[in-house]
Amino acid sequence: MKPYFAFQWHITDNCDQRCKHCYIFAEDNCKKLSEMPWEKMKQVVESCEDMCSKLGRTPYFYITGGDPVLHRDFWQLAELLKEKGYHLEHTRQSVSFK
Repeated sequence: MKPYFAFQWHITDNCDQRCKHCYIFAEDNCKKLSEMPWEKMKQVVESCEDMCSKLGRTPYFYITGGDPVLHRDFWQLAELLKEKGYHLEHTRQSVSFK
């Protein structure tokens, strides 16, 4: 098996938390929540495959956001990566108790 090349991939700003430490919402930096469209996501996967092919590596995707599971196409992306046999991990928000 070829060694991994890890991609940290921010697919959405959407999140149902507003954590004080989060760079997306710090100091009102986020004026509009954005997320990557599905067509662009497929292009990114193809670009990562192309680069890894040239380097003799295997893509490893670490999907982030906001909360990537809230992206409308997250599960479609997960299925695409699974079909291609790529490793996928993702972040989720945490909950702060006061």
